[in-house]
Amino acid sequence: MDVDAYLPFVCPAVVALAAHPLAERLPPRTASWVLTVLAAGVAVASLVPLFALARGHLLAALTFAAAVAGAASAAYGQAHALRSARRRARDLPGDGVVAVVADDRIDAYSVPGRVVVSTGMLDALDPDERRVLFAHEAAHLSGRHHLFRAVVRVASAANPLLWPMRRALWYATERWADERAATAVGDRVMAAQVIGKVALASGGVSPVRMGIGAARPGPVPRRVAALLRPPPRRRIGLTLAALGLLLCSGLTAQDLIGDVKHGPAKIDVVAEHAPH
Repeated sequence: MDVDAYLPFVCPAVVALAAHPLAERLPPRTASWVLTVLAAGVAVASLVPLFALARGHLLAALTFAAAVAGAASAAYGQAHALRSARRRARDLPGDGVVAVVADDRIDAYSVPGRVVVSTGMLDALDPDERRVLFAHEAAHLSGRHHLFRAVVRVASAANPLLWPMRRALWYATERWADERAATAVGDRVMAAQVIGKVALASGGVSPVRMGIGAARPGPVPRRVAALLRPPPRRRIGLTLAALGLLLCSGLTAQDLIGDVKHGPAKIDVVAEHAPH
């Protein structure tokens, strides 16, 4: 039995299992980049064995077609959602980046191009707390977090084993915005208090929204606890280990491409041991 025949199927599962620890232990900005690059790279690499197996194996051919169709559908859906969000943002009140909406609910979120905040949210916060709010939402805009999330959604549609990376990436980008807000106001404790106060009071909203009032903004107690600790340290070793998983996936894909070019023997081995 050839051990590396299993690697194309094992690597995505290992990456998915590592997503949560990476989101928790890496600095949020680094975690967001690492998770996004991992998801995209592993998704592409995992399509290679399916493509290789598709030659003469109907199940692999159907699985490859389904994966490509899923990724294409997710990409179209994300592009459509982001375009719609931009159009709606342009129609909101005001000419600046911030749009204030007359609504008694406590709500604040970012859509591509604008920050939306309800009058209920503004009434619930004092001026210093509003600084935290706006710094958090501005971080989502400047960091283009909607693009990170779109990439991971498409990758997980191509390979469902990567599905846990969605939640991990969502949490990492929220933590990124939390840290930016804490830095902007110079008070980590106050930022933690505002994040907890607002996030717990907010209801669910559209998944294209991002921010303190966004749907599934990440477990609030963990975010608050992180802000009550010192700023996260750089973890170069952990970052390199994570990127090593991507290298493993890429080398496995390259190996299989070579096997396709030089003969069917290795492909037959993979087909024999592939899950059915």
